[in-house]
Amino acid sequence: MSVFKKVEYLKIGLMTSGMKVSDAARNAIGGDEKKPLTLADYASTSGISMELPDNIWVNAPITDYNPNFVGETQYVLDFKNGEFFVRSPLGNFQAKPTPVPAYHDKKNSKGEKFTRFGLTHTDRVRIAPIEGCANSCLFCDVPFTLKYQKKSKEDLVEMVGIALDDPVLPAKHIMISGGTPKPEDYAYEISIYEAVVSAFPGKQVDVMMTPMPGLLDAKQLKDIGINGLSINVELFNSDIAKQVMKGKYQISKTGYLTFIEQAVRVFGEGKVRSLLMVGLESLEDTLKGVEALAQVGCDPVLSPFRPSPVTPLKDRAPPTAKFLAELYERAGKIVEKYPSVKLGPRCTPCMHNTLTFPDDSGKYYFS
Repeated sequence: MSVFKKVEYLKIGLMTSGMKVSDAARNAIGGDEKKPLTLADYASTSGISMELPDNIWVNAPITDYNPNFVGETQYVLDFKNGEFFVRSPLGNFQAKPTPVPAYHDKKNSKGEKFTRFGLTHTDRVRIAPIEGCANSCLFCDVPFTLKYQKKSKEDLVEMVGIALDDPVLPAKHIMISGGTPKPEDYAYEISIYEAVVSAFPGKQVDVMMTPMPGLLDAKQLKDIGINGLSINVELFNSDIAKQVMKGKYQISKTGYLTFIEQAVRVFGEGKVRSLLMVGLESLEDTLKGVEALAQVGCDPVLSPFRPSPVTPLKDRAPPTAKFLAELYERAGKIVEKYPSVKLGPRCTPCMHNTLTFPDDSGKYYFS
């Protein structure tokens, strides 16, 4: 355990226990209807994103959005003498909460909130062409809160432009993700990728999507101008995957790994990653997933399970700090065997909701 810095232990503690927000910190951030504490959306981004010392980023859950498991935590975000800091059992640490962007309460020409089409959490704006999802994974709040529908291409492109030019939190790069489309909407999904790349030349655009048969073609995406892919296996234990993510389970591990291996050949080193949901299967199962992904040249991303209050898994506890610490150490030893692979993501601000820490390898970056 001695390999961890105190600030890294702090991140692990925040991810597993969450934090309180003092009145002073709440007032300094805003924390009211006009200026929310955070743009909570997905379960994994429901907290406050912060930069800690040593370029460590974390999205810390709070009682406002996760009362189901954030209780009498020992971690407190406070504010004094013009500075934010986290009080913890490990000591006090300076913190820089990511502000909500200026567009958070603005509407487009149609009278719809920009946040319906996209959100910025750290340095990346994420847009979702599909509202809702064709699949219903039990750990994801999207199918339980949103009705399936396509969004306007023009509105999505406008949203990206607003986020890139935001005066408070300008986005540096772009992620296109959201719900999995139905087969009849596959062509529409691809058309959004083309439109965004075309509208913002020179900007890094990544795609996070399920490789449903007939939806994604790695060479086509590369030719369009997509920078990289996130193809998320999520659960490596087939029995658990069948129970928790029935729709995506139909692809099979072989289907995922075959597509990922092809994508790595097309996009190259550091351009393809895959998220593994940590805490819904055994540590050993997740490590098998890390090994399988590393073997095909893909960056594994360790994403600690965070129970959303609106999902069937709302009463399931997140993984413990001890579990995360052991997993990170052992996963790190696995990827060390593969020179082209790192624990992802490689953008340091985008590590805020993952079990990842930057190192001095030169392979991690700030957009």
